Amino acid sequence: MDAEDYYGMANLFARVRLKMGEPAGSRPGFGPIFRDVTVYSGLTGQYTDDRFSHPLPPKPFDAPALPLNTTQDLRVYFARWLTSPQNPYFARAIVNRVWKNFMGEGLVEPVDDMRATNPPTNEALLNAMVEDFIAHHMDVDYLIRTIMQSATYQTSSRPTKENVVDQKYYSHYLIRRLPAEVLLDALSEVTEEPEQFNGYPIGTRALQLPDTAVQSYFLTAFGRPVREQTQESERTSVPTITQALHIINGDTLNTKLRARGNVLDRLIEAGNSDSQIVTNLYLAAHSRYPTRAELNALTSRLRVAETQPVKDGVNPRRAALSDLAWAMLTSEEFMFDH
Repeated sequence: MDAEDYYGMANLFARVRLKMGEPAGSRPGFGPIFRDVTVYSGLTGQYTDDRFSHPLPPKPFDAPALPLNTTQDLRVYFARWLTSPQNPYFARAIVNRVWKNFMGEGLVEPVDDMRATNPPTNEALLNAMVEDFIAHHMDVDYLIRTIMQSATYQTSSRPTKENVVDQKYYSHYLIRRLPAEVLLDALSEVTEEPEQFNGYPIGTRALQLPDTAVQSYFLTAFGRPVREQTQESERTSVPTITQALHIINGDTLNTKLRARGNVLDRLIEAGNSDSQIVTNLYLAAHSRYPTRAELNALTSRLRVAETQPVKDGVNPRRAALSDLAWAMLTSEEFMFDH
């Protein structure tokens, strides 16, 4: 892509306008945050770079240019070109990104480095999936179903001695930590204690936040990208000491477990036995029933803990169940995708 291609592409978006809604707080260094932002296309607007004496006509890469005085929505023209079967780049990039989302590793890595000199690990597989994706009108839901119903996706995360070092050819499922937003939403879901984001109604999920201007120490600590660069590597899932300390001593999880009226209080008030509460927590946190050994061990520990005296006004049974929930929600089984 040369300079003319670049600035022709830029002029496809020169008419984009923003209409701000009600302020919803502010972020230091970034100014006010607005709850609702309407994006629309104006009737005029063009971008001229100093190196050219005139604005370049709006033009997608490798596609016909539009006249500068066109009245059509340039974003629509761009979108139609982008998703055209004749565009050799879009379908390939989408398939690779969706594959990485579910498999933990793209067929091309880094996932946004789709150049000819960076070939996929399995060219035949990528080409077949791209052809199938295009044949089904680039239906992303269909692509997701295809991947999740595949034998490759359904492989065990427990490696054998022959493939334990393989991180490239999908001989076993790659264990990876849940993304920051998914993990925070999961904590809220299991504890039945929704997160409160400044300027947004209670119950708003982390995955629903429009951008990273909404402050959250948890999301920042667990690798939410600041979106200052247009590359996938900006997001990180590398474990850090900060994450461990926040999970152990931080406010996010501990506040949810201490909150009055959360899942523990509701299960206790409903008259559930220890065995029933343990089973409910396992289903909510791990999507499975506890094994007989797990159930026996935990209910036995709970019976012992519940005989302790009341301390600081906290019921010993409630405290013991809170500790159990904390242990489950900080476990590898909960925090990692297997």
